[in-house]
Amino acid sequence: MVTTLYRHPAIHLLDGRGGTADALLVRDGVIVAIGAAAEVADRAPAGTAMRDLPGAAVIAGFHDAHIHTASLARSLDELDLRETTSLGEALAAIDRFVRSREGGDGWITGGRWDANRWSDGVPSRAALDRISPVRPLCLSSVDGHSVWLNSAALAAAGIDVTTADPAGGRIERDRDGVPTGILRETAADAVIERAERETPADLSVLLERAQDRLLAEGITHVTDLDGEDARAAFLRLRNAGELRVRVHKGTPAHALEDAIAEGRRTGDGDDWFTNGPVKLFSDGSLGSHTASMGADFADQPGNHGVEVLDLDELSRLVALAVSSGIAVATHAIGDRANRTVLDAYERAHEDAVRAGLRLRVEHAQHLRPEDVARFAQLGVIASLQPTHWASDIPLVSRMLGGRTLASYAWSALLDAGAVVAFGSDAPVEPSAPMLGVQAAVLRGTAASPGGVEPGLRPLGVEEALSAYTAGPAFAAGLDGRVGSLAVGMRADFVALDRDPFTTEPSELGTIRPVATVVDGLPAFGLG
Repeated sequence: MVTTLYRHPAIHLLDGRGGTADALLVRDGVIVAIGAAAEVADRAPAGTAMRDLPGAAVIAGFHDAHIHTASLARSLDELDLRETTSLGEALAAIDRFVRSREGGDGWITGGRWDANRWSDGVPSRAALDRISPVRPLCLSSVDGHSVWLNSAALAAAGIDVTTADPAGGRIERDRDGVPTGILRETAADAVIERAERETPADLSVLLERAQDRLLAEGITHVTDLDGEDARAAFLRLRNAGELRVRVHKGTPAHALEDAIAEGRRTGDGDDWFTNGPVKLFSDGSLGSHTASMGADFADQPGNHGVEVLDLDELSRLVALAVSSGIAVATHAIGDRANRTVLDAYERAHEDAVRAGLRLRVEHAQHLRPEDVARFAQLGVIASLQPTHWASDIPLVSRMLGGRTLASYAWSALLDAGAVVAFGSDAPVEPSAPMLGVQAAVLRGTAASPGGVEPGLRPLGVEEALSAYTAGPAFAAGLDGRVGSLAVGMRADFVALDRDPFTTEPSELGTIRPVATVVDGLPAFGLG
């Protein structure tokens, strides 16, 4: 039995009442006492270790409610085009990266390109062919909803002029019907999965590196929405005793029937690994012009996005999952997509309640005002990523300007009584939680507080922190075990170099963890 008394003068309980403590007594990974140091010390048995935590404040460990951990792990060793501001700059970076991998085999992956920032051209297979005529290149867009391929990759995937668009996806073509090298939504999914499977990197090794990064950012728990390869790699780490971040692991839609057949149930598992929801898709993304909207994009008349699943098919899959004991998390960006998901969830509401399953909407970015209250009425969790708002301000202004929408409406959702869970969607956005806290509190960026829709209020610091701790735990159905600092909870917490309650909102994103504790044991910063 291991017992440790952790002391700090500013332990914020995030209990909605401004509660604080200055000591935590932890026994075998569980908080057994919390409060005033003298009182807690009186309950410590002989032989208790004493540790003074560094920094200016302590809070519960962050739980990223929406992260692609395997993609993040791969990105640590992949081509990264996020900082390129032109097609020419991107091509030069691709050329350098390909040359650095000469002599290797397998696909080259990565990307994170954003053609919305380029004014000198658009991505095409021809441009990539000049760099890599033989080795296949599979470069995802920054939002992960489009992919840029060279001719070798198109050929490997069996995509040519005769290939039909799949349901819920699109193959971009030139005037002659020849694929340009850009695939959208479901058209891209199988190619990305194959490219990642055929890269030489060992995912378990990459995930081990990614754990170090997450722990250094104060993240003690993730709801991972990557594929079955990530599940297998996480389980290998757990079985080897090397899993140091708690994982609530989602199931991709294509694996739902296999998950049902093997008896997978949401919430099953142990303190380190639990089964999560099945991840469905209702639409695409704003940046790829594939979000399903109620009206055309202002900058692309005739295009109102892609409906990946219609109401009947989405309802069928939701009912199948719920009847099998599996919760559902459905990606929805556009207002039409969000309406469709809520309609499907309404059909399954009573069955989900009886099964004790919590249904979620991932992103919930652009809502019709009348749909905001439906989240609370149906008990649907809004899984949001505040840093998307900071990144999307220019896109929202150009593509959706003048519409009556509740965009990134975390405050309106909370005010309506809905549960909000924050995440990062890393590697689409940086994984550091305090960047998300800053975006939520500023409702914009440090340079543009309030963004383009100042009618929706920013969050208070405690609301934002709670949405990154207690909110994700509730969304995962684990709120009785993790997500807050209270007796009986697992001892996951982070010490920060500055107190977020006394830091200027525009500086919140610069706050850094100085120590992270998981299951009562130092995981970062304490030596």
